[in-house]
Amino acid sequence: MTAARDEKPLESPSKLRAFLRRRFTREGTLGLYLTVGFLASAVLVILLSVVLDEVTELPGPLGIDRSVTMAMRGIHSPARTRALLVVTSLGDYRFLVPSMLIASALLAAAGRRVSALLFLGSVLGGWALESIMKIAFHRHRPDLWPALVTEKTFSFPSGHATMCTLFFGGVAALVFHVTQRRLYRVLAVAAAIPLALAVDFSRVYLGAHWLTDVIAGTLLGLFWVVLCATGTEYFARRSLRLAAAAKPGKRRARD
Repeated sequence: MTAARDEKPLESPSKLRAFLRRRFTREGTLGLYLTVGFLASAVLVILLSVVLDEVTELPGPLGIDRSVTMAMRGIHSPARTRALLVVTSLGDYRFLVPSMLIASALLAAAGRRVSALLFLGSVLGGWALESIMKIAFHRHRPDLWPALVTEKTFSFPSGHATMCTLFFGGVAALVFHVTQRRLYRVLAVAAAIPLALAVDFSRVYLGAHWLTDVIAGTLLGLFWVVLCATGTEYFARRSLRLAAAAKPGKRRARD
């Protein structure tokens, strides 16, 4: 009895190492991917909950919202305004809808139908989520000075911030899904982050949103991107397994 008990602590480190080693094999990678996706989603939900709690606790905008909005007023210039009006259009439906359809069509034409459907669904699903939240919170837009753009919907969360995070983040996630090359992955992230942040900045600069609107929109977009990217990986690997089972002699590289 004593010897058996003494052996357990010695076995547990080896079992842990074996478990972790399996997570990085081809068969175990999906489990690791789903675990990381779950943890990332949980962190984003917590952060979004903190923002929601702060926003709903007070009847008006937070002090930081007022301070940032007034600071933006002080850096307005005709040239900067023209540039940011162009930047903010990257989060507009007139840019996102055609781009989303083109990207989905290219993926489908390349034989990646699962990725195409999930990318399409991620953008549409994110739009539905932020629309529901706007109606639920019915927060009014900034009114400390006349906005440089006209918007008719509610302010919280920022639709532009949500959608550009979804779109550019979704494209980066697709790059990670379709290629293992580090250069392409780095370029995708290096392009997605500044584009999304530029659109976020433009919304506050133009007086269309409070800072917390933009933060909430970005967190919501990231949450949905992680969820959909995890789903893409799961269903793509599932379809590969089914294809391999149906045609044992054939190996497929697409989903």
